[in-house]
Amino acid sequence: MKISKVHIKNFRNITDVLLPMFGVTVIIGNNNSGKSNFLRAITLPLLSDDLGTGSKNLGWMDIGDKAKKNYYDYIKSNKKDLCAGVIDKDAFIEVTPTVSVVIDFRVDGAEGYAMKDFVVSFSDDGNANYQLAYSFSCKKPQELLNHVIGVLRASENEDLDDLKLNLLPIDLYSYSIYVPLKDKNLNYDNLRLLKYNSIAAERDDFSTSSSRLGSKPLVQLLNKKLPVSSMMHIEKEYARFFEQIKSHTGMEEILNWQEYSEVTNASEFFSKISILPNMPPMASLLSSVKLGYEESNLALQGLGHRNLILQLVIINSLMEASNALFSLLTVEEPEAHLCYSNQKIMNSFILNVVNKNDDLQLIYSTHSTQFLDKVDLSNIILLNNGEGYAFADEFEVEEMNYLSKNPNLDLFKLFYSRKCILVEGLTEELLIKSYFKTKQNTLSDIEVISFHKGFKKIIDIWLKLNKNTNNKLGIIRDFDNQKNAQLEHEKYNTHRNISIETTIEYTLENDIVAYKNNFDILKEYFHKNYEWENIETREQLSAKWIGGKAEVMLSFCQDMGNDDLKEFELPAHINKVIKFLEEKEEVGVAIED
Repeated sequence: MKISKVHIKNFRNITDVLLPMFGVTVIIGNNNSGKSNFLRAITLPLLSDDLGTGSKNLGWMDIGDKAKKNYYDYIKSNKKDLCAGVIDKDAFIEVTPTVSVVIDFRVDGAEGYAMKDFVVSFSDDGNANYQLAYSFSCKKPQELLNHVIGVLRASENEDLDDLKLNLLPIDLYSYSIYVPLKDKNLNYDNLRLLKYNSIAAERDDFSTSSSRLGSKPLVQLLNKKLPVSSMMHIEKEYARFFEQIKSHTGMEEILNWQEYSEVTNASEFFSKISILPNMPPMASLLSSVKLGYEESNLALQGLGHRNLILQLVIINSLMEASNALFSLLTVEEPEAHLCYSNQKIMNSFILNVVNKNDDLQLIYSTHSTQFLDKVDLSNIILLNNGEGYAFADEFEVEEMNYLSKNPNLDLFKLFYSRKCILVEGLTEELLIKSYFKTKQNTLSDIEVISFHKGFKKIIDIWLKLNKNTNNKLGIIRDFDNQKNAQLEHEKYNTHRNISIETTIEYTLENDIVAYKNNFDILKEYFHKNYEWENIETREQLSAKWIGGKAEVMLSFCQDMGNDDLKEFELPAHINKVIKFLEEKEEVGVAIED
C-alpha cells in the first residue's frame, strides 16, 4: 500500500498543490521553497510512531499567508457592513482560512478489507478509491464572525494590520482527521494502521545526551523487540542486581538496627525494615542505553559519521518495530554532513530498505545529486515558492531521457540557479567565471554551466520548471557559420526571462580579439608571456589562440585581473547576457509571440 497522491492547501507557504507520490519520492528545491513544509504537511493526517513527533494542532503562523491576506483584505473591504452586522455569513465563511491535506492511497489485494473505512468512491472498473484528510479550521464560524464584528466596533480608528491576531483568533480553530465525503471523524483503531516517522534536518546534537534523539530510536527498537518472557527475565535480574547493591552498601545494620542493638527488647517494637526495588518502566530502564561505536561513545565520532549511524538506526527501528499496515518515512536532507562515500552508502541503504518492504513509503528532500536517480527522474518533485511540479507530469518521457543522457549536467545548478548561463564549452566557462572572480567588492549568484550545441530542448525544459519564477537563463553560443541555427535559438528571446546571444565571428576567440582595444592588449600579453610571434593581425592572433584552446584559456583566465590585462573587456555578446542577468526587475512571465 502506498500514498498515490497528496493535495495540500494553505499550509505555510504552500497555497495549493496537488502532486503524485511514488514508492520513493524525491523533493528538490531552493531554500525557502517549501520542502520542509511539504514533508510536515503530508504527515498531518497520519499518526506518529514517535521518532519525530509533531502536534496535530497548528498555530497562526502555520496558516498560509495568501489565505490570511485574502481573509484580511475581505475584512478591510467590508468593514462598514461588518460593523453594521449586515454581512453575508456564507461569504465570510468562504474567505475564512482553512488548512487541509487530502491523501489518496493505492491499496492492493487483501489490504482492501483493513482499509474499508477509508473508501470514498468506486471507479468505473469497480476498484475502490481510498482517502484520508486532515483539516485545521474554525468549527464555529458564527462565533468567529461575532468576534470579528466586536473587534472592529471596538477599534474603529485603529490600523487593522495591527490587529491581525485578534481578527483571526487561533483558539477558535481545531483540527480533525476524517474520510472525505463521510460526516464522521476516524477513531484511533482506524488511524493506528497508518503511521509515519520523520527524521528532521536539525539532528546535529543527537548523540551528545541520552535524552536526545540519538538514543530514542534505539530505546524504541529495544522496547518493541522485547517479548513478555524477556521482560519477566529483566525484572528478575533487576531484583538480583538490587540485592547486590544492598549487600555491598552495608545498609542492613543501619536500617534494622533493632536486631543488632544492645537494647534487648528493641525488636519487639519494630519489624524488619526493607529496601524494596523500584523498577522503572521498561522504556525508562532502557533509556540509560546510549548509542556508541565499537567501544567508544558515539559523540566521539565525527559529525557526519554520527548522522549516518543515526539514520541507519532509525530506519532499522522502523523496519523492525512497526506493526502498522502502512508506514511513511520522511527525511530532510539525508546527505547532511555526510561525505561523498557515506552519501552513496546512505542512498543505497534507504533504497534497498524501501524495495524490500511493500508497506513502507519514503519521501525525502535533498540538495545532493547523489540522492537523484539519473536513470529515472520520474519520481522527482520540484518545489519553488510553495508551488510544486512533478517531473512525471511536466515532462514527456523523451524529455526526461534527454536529461538522463547528459551525464555531466548538474540538475541542481540548472534548475535551482536564480541566474544561470549555459555555454558551449570549457573555454567560455573559464572566461566568465574568471571575470566574476575579478569583480571585487561585489556579490554574484550567477551560475555558469558548460553544455553542448543545441540548447533548444534544454530551454523548453527550463521554461516548464520556471514558468512562475523570477529566475533567469542566459545562453552564449558560437556562430559557427550557421545563421539558421542562430535564428532558431534567438526566437526564445521573446521570453522576458531568457537572453540568447551569439558570437559575431565564427567562434569565441575571434570575438574577443575583435572587441574594442582587446587586440593590442592581447598581442602584448601573448608576446610577453608566451613569446608568440606572427600575431600582427587579428586573424593571426585568433588562429593561434584557437589552436591553444583550453590550456591557453586556463592560463589567460588565471592572469585575468593582473596589470597586463587590466584594460581587457569581455566581448559584446557575453556582456549583454551578464547585463541582462544582473538587471533588477520582475521576470518570469513569457511574452506571447
